[in-house]
Amino acid sequence: MIWLCVLVAIVGGLVFRGRKKLARKPNISAHIPELLDILLVLIRAGHGPATSVAQLHYWAHKDLYKPLIQAHTQLLNGTRFADVIQTLRTELGTSFYPLCDILLSADRDGLPITSVLDQLAYHSHLERQRMQDIAARQLPVKLLFPLTCCILPSFVLLAMVPLLVNSLTVVSGQLF
Repeated sequence: MIWLCVLVAIVGGLVFRGRKKLARKPNISAHIPELLDILLVLIRAGHGPATSVAQLHYWAHKDLYKPLIQAHTQLLNGTRFADVIQTLRTELGTSFYPLCDILLSADRDGLPITSVLDQLAYHSHLERQRMQDIAARQLPVKLLFPLTCCILPSFVLLAMVPLLVNSLTVVSGQLF
């Protein structure tokens, strides 16, 4: 029984390590709502799209820091804003496409973008909430392995074994 518990603990540790390594991959789409909120604050403070993008790296999440600091240095070096946004679009992936399109059209046409960014931020917050609800629904399934392999055997050892030993001593005392 002890060897079985040790084996289960080792296998559980390996599975936990494997999941932890998989979780280290940056999830850029999870940080888009905060990025949109920061961008909205910068735009409402009077900055244009180019200066707002150049300042995003100060407050962005660490997963977004490298591409945003590259965009900042490109803008400082005189690269066109459209080219910087295209490189951001390729580096950050499909979840960043709507924001890139809005920034490009605002820079090209000079139209106010606060209402469009508000709508995009609202929908990205709803999407993040939906993803968190999905993760919360998957949590009982993920906790099933530790429950069955760690808590239930300890319950058997602590609650059932003393009762079994006690009943065996009573029965053996009556037989002899």
